Amino acid sequence: MMRRTLLATLICLTAQTAMAADARFSDGAGRWVCQPAQPEWPQVLIDFTEDAYRRCDQNTCVTYPLDELTLENSRIHIRFAPHGDFETGDTGGKYREVIVLAGNEIETHGVCSFRGLEDIYDPRP
Repeated sequence: MMRRTLLATLICLTAQTAMAADARFSDGAGRWVCQPAQPEWPQVLIDFTEDAYRRCDQNTCVTYPLDELTLENSRIHIRFAPHGDFETGDTGGKYREVIVLAGNEIETHGVCSFRGLEDIYDPRP
């Protein structure tokens, strides 16, 4: 009985530690990559170390500064570009992006995940 209780306690503590270590957008650290639901849509890279929001297609990346980041009801809202908004859960998951380019509103969506504090994309030579 004592062994079972000790094992259950250890499992709970391990799970709590793992949950506490989950990366969050609201931490404002590291790099996140967001894969679009449609292959022709741009991939989104959110880089808190460089304060950059990148939209990358097969040919090029356009980089915007991160303008405003707000947390509301476990949802992160990121403002970028003059007319760009991004929303996802604080720990990533499904995202929605809306940007106005050349007078046209473009909406994309997909899934985001944390990629760590190391470089996943380095635009410098």
